[in-house]
Amino acid sequence: MKKFGLILFLICSYCKAQVMRDSIMGDPKYVKEYVVFLNNSGPYTFMQGDSEYGHAIITTPENLRASMRRSWFESDFCRYTNNETYYDKDGKITAETWYYKSGEILRDYNYKYDSLGRLMKKKSKSKYSTSEEKFIYAGISKKLKFTESHTKWENEPTKTYFNNREFDTPFILTKFDTLSRTDSIFTVTDFIWKKVGENSFQRGYDSVFRQKLTQVNYYDKDFQIKESKFYDYETDYYNKKLFQKGHTKFERDSLGRIIKETQLQDDKYTYLILDESGKYHEEIKKGGYASVSSTQYTYFDDGKLNRKTHYYQGNLQHQIRFEYDKHNQIKKLFYLDNWGENKKDRNPTMTIFKYKLDKYNNWIECIKNVDGEDLYLWKREIQYYR
Repeated sequence: MKKFGLILFLICSYCKAQVMRDSIMGDPKYVKEYVVFLNNSGPYTFMQGDSEYGHAIITTPENLRASMRRSWFESDFCRYTNNETYYDKDGKITAETWYYKSGEILRDYNYKYDSLGRLMKKKSKSKYSTSEEKFIYAGISKKLKFTESHTKWENEPTKTYFNNREFDTPFILTKFDTLSRTDSIFTVTDFIWKKVGENSFQRGYDSVFRQKLTQVNYYDKDFQIKESKFYDYETDYYNKKLFQKGHTKFERDSLGRIIKETQLQDDKYTYLILDESGKYHEEIKKGGYASVSSTQYTYFDDGKLNRKTHYYQGNLQHQIRFEYDKHNQIKKLFYLDNWGENKKDRNPTMTIFKYKLDKYNNWIECIKNVDGEDLYLWKREIQYYR
């Protein structure tokens, strides 16, 4: 039986543990899904005047789906969703329409593929604009070379853009040292800063491509990443230094699963400078803000994620604990948000998920009950090819 489409996973940052949260089995050709707010509940919003989809969210289908499922399965609140999606027999989306709560169309999309399954054309339309993108590949490969875009806003002429996507996606080079078990990752780029005044600089490009170190991975004896450092080559206006922008350490259990991920920042600024011999040396300056942020993971014996706990500066910030049913769906979620003041009296909320299944064991209704009250209903209408 084929599995595709709305497969939702709880993916920890840098973590390979995955929890199946939602799936559509079989061969659906049409799915309509929407959320109903019960008992005077409503969608989570940050500021008065936000739309039902939330504050400052880029309303692409990818972002809206991710926002909805994160709030549904990782919190005690709920975002908004309302869409219709059509699939071909290979499981690819051919058309989708997204709606506001009023029924007004937020935006609709149409997709066309070639015989190799590659996306060739994407059209989208809203009340205020239309857009069409054409995708051009290298021969019969799936490597995208060019895009041609036509965009029109109301009362404005159509604007056409032609992009070389090979330049949009920088060439990546890796160098692994077996003795030190380190993997250095370089971006090959022609990016530079150009000085245009006494204290003014402008982003630009020149005719020379250079290797810029962007990440170093350190491996343990089992060749699993135990530490990573990240560097930014676009910070230094004089094109001479790399700024260390991140430092992450990992701890693993005997099965190789990540049980702790820690983001480190000391009270210094660290730069790498490339000398004439081709080696980097560090330059360290005081003045940074020290911080430690970590996430711990525990697992059930079958590998599913049991608990995810986040700390900042050693203090508990939030925790999520899961329980699953026999179909591997999440049946209970215990969510503790410990931000802000008055933390001592806080207890986790208990969310219970109640599913209604169709004859293919796909859920078509899911009620989210928070602390004993039914607050949200996520409905799906599914039509199948068979």
